[in-house]
Amino acid sequence: LQMVAPRIARLTLHEGRYHQVRRMFAAVGNHVEALHRERIGGLALGALPAGQWQVLGDAARAELFTA
Repeated sequence: LQMVAPRIARLTLHEGRYHQVRRMFAAVGNHVEALHRERIGGLALGALPAGQWQVLGDAARAELFTA
């Protein structure tokens, strides 16, 4: 856990469960207003706009499973 600003934290999970981050912060009296996923496995989302998708090639699919 890294505090970026008084109300912003950067958190890395290696394996997450449904709403895990929200439950962890709620357990210590905090409320999560928004979450942003930067990468999935070894695949960084980069400049992909929110709500958009792209077809993954073989190399990109392989990156999903690298850590």
